[in-house]
Amino acid sequence: PVPDDQTYVFTFIEQLEYRIAEDSGTDHLGWEAQGWVGGDFHKFWWKSEGEAAFDGADEGESETDFLYSRLVTPFWNFQAGVQYANEWGEDYEDRWSAVIALQGLAPYKFELDNSVYLSEDGDLTLAAEGEYVLRITQRVVLQPRAAVGISAQDIPERGLGSGVTDVKVDLRLRYEFRRELAPYLL
Repeated sequence: PVPDDQTYVFTFIEQLEYRIAEDSGTDHLGWEAQGWVGGDFHKFWWKSEGEAAFDGADEGESETDFLYSRLVTPFWNFQAGVQYANEWGEDYEDRWSAVIALQGLAPYKFELDNSVYLSEDGDLTLAAEGEYVLRITQRVVLQPRAAVGISAQDIPERGLGSGVTDVKVDLRLRYEFRRELAPYLL
């Protein structure tokens, strides 16, 4: 007999930082978090990222994905759902998009998260992200990450051209006081 599918809850705040601007710029609060509720095979998954400025003009942006996730192989999840994205500042703009994603662990423990978005206006975009965890010691961890955004067409209202829209590469060094608490230094 197959054991009953237990329900678990998981939340992971990967980034929560306050960025102090140089010179006369605006300070920003940035975040990136995700989590899920469900069992081994079926989950409700959420992912949120964004930044906001509270010093001076109230402005910012956020993206939140709400996804059904199904385990398709031992290390890969197929996900489908919607994304709510908004930007605020002088004007307030929001949009909804349909999402199809594949998230998992590639050989050699590379974590990959690839998503295709089709907005309510018919704009097609792709977001791909990869990261690797390199343990220097049992507590010191170096984490290189790379992300690329691609647009199938020009989207002037979002300031995007067709092709590669952005590339982000960062390197984080963190110290794990406990597995649950590991602030990064860089």
